[in-house]
Amino acid sequence: MAVRIELKQIDLKGKKIVDESVFNILNDYLQLGSSTSTSQAAIAISKLAPEPSGEEKTLSDEFFFGLWKSIIGVAEQIPPDHFAQDKLVGVLRELTLLPDSGVTVWGARLWTDLPVLGAVFREHLNGPGHSADEEEQGQIDLAWIRFHAFSAKLIGAGVVHFENQPIWMLREALEEQKNPVKSSALDRDLITAAMYIEFSGPVLVEALAANPEPELSDELRRILKAGTLFSGGSGLRLDRWSYWTKRFREEAEKTKSEKAKAIALRTARLMEVWTNARLSN
Repeated sequence: MAVRIELKQIDLKGKKIVDESVFNILNDYLQLGSSTSTSQAAIAISKLAPEPSGEEKTLSDEFFFGLWKSIIGVAEQIPPDHFAQDKLVGVLRELTLLPDSGVTVWGARLWTDLPVLGAVFREHLNGPGHSADEEEQGQIDLAWIRFHAFSAKLIGAGVVHFENQPIWMLREALEEQKNPVKSSALDRDLITAAMYIEFSGPVLVEALAANPEPELSDELRRILKAGTLFSGGSGLRLDRWSYWTKRFREEAEKTKSEKAKAIALRTARLMEVWTNARLSN
């Protein structure tokens, strides 16, 4: 793992993926040995936001859509095991700790509630993109995995509470038939799902320990429903956790790369350990 993270503002197609002001703050802060503290980086980012006009205590969402897309653009460039991803998580946590100014966006507090972040993340879930070029598709898949590792770390750190997102990604990877096997898409989806176990697993386990068979509203039953291969109920359930554990082992044998196989098998083992330690009667 390289010590220095080399960030880019522009992607290979010439599209700007990180705003210049955000880039300048994070490109310095995310380096090992940076003299900028996490709180200083958070304050610098907060100062980029526009000031409310007149007596208004509300802001439009335009700036925040751009800000969070830039944050995602940075996260997608950082490997999950690189310290810079954890530093980026730290910045968002520090933003939530800034004094409440009384300003709101969409009725959410600035910066306590990280307004608009959830909407931007949900919009991003419409990916990943597709390319006929194998090398370009590999870069798209890598960015997708990194985004989800970042999301999982935010959940695991209690910065956000996107409880549905891990279920969606585990469902996509483990509860739907993948054809063909030995494909890069299978590997990508399996590694993506593993990121949620690796980095937000303790949150999921504690939720299961507290409520192994949750009662859900009609809406939650709909959006957290099972995939075609799982015959159980909706939501985060103990039987579904057991099913995911088994499926990580099964899918590991279908992977295209040894890396994906190793990650899937390690994830299954991690889930087994947590099950025995926390979820077994």
